[in-house]
Amino acid sequence: MNVKILTSEFGRIAYMTDMGERIRQKRKELKLTQQALADKAGVNRVTVTGWEKDDYQPNGANLQALADALSCDPLWLVSGKGESTAVTSLKPKLFNVKEVPLISWVQAGTWTATDPGITRSEAIEWLYTTALVSDRAFALRVRGDSMTNPNGSPSIPEGAIVIVEPEIDDVVTINGKIVVAHIDGGSEATLKKFVEDWPNRYLIPLNPNYKTIECDGNCRIVGLVKQVIMDF
Repeated sequence: MNVKILTSEFGRIAYMTDMGERIRQKRKELKLTQQALADKAGVNRVTVTGWEKDDYQPNGANLQALADALSCDPLWLVSGKGESTAVTSLKPKLFNVKEVPLISWVQAGTWTATDPGITRSEAIEWLYTTALVSDRAFALRVRGDSMTNPNGSPSIPEGAIVIVEPEIDDVVTINGKIVVAHIDGGSEATLKKFVEDWPNRYLIPLNPNYKTIECDGNCRIVGLVKQVIMDF
């Protein structure tokens, strides 16, 4: 459902361990350092650090390489479902792949979990994602450098694509996470980090050169960023 930021207290709910925790758990079981895992998966150590901190998630070939390096089932890495050990089979591995529309920031501003207001022909293009998202998920191409962190990770540079899940159970699940939000009166959505410091809530850019936005009753959370796709 779409979450409207209110001034009342929100209930707390339990939620599943993130993918980054599963990666870290399996790496430690195998007694691998981040550098050793990076070497086995064919990526750099900074990428492994980002995966474990849930700054972004492996997808496609990187997901398969990571699963092979950790000797585990990629489905377990992505969803926590099934066995944490590798699946031995002559059949090709199947992933939870979903097709989502790449839309504009103007379209995102009017997007809701119950009424996206877009037809297939209105999307800029359609992309495939391995993130666990609903049928109403969508993608956005990042513009500008407000989410480019000059101090390192996490950082979402201009040109990266974010996969957004509009169905959010409770505001507590997005605290400290990257979200797409819309401020009443604006024509476009914005990408920021949502932080709740009760009773105040803020939309914070990762680039300190940009101003923090107070997220009050005029702020609507469009969706939670579930995956970042970028070229290195």
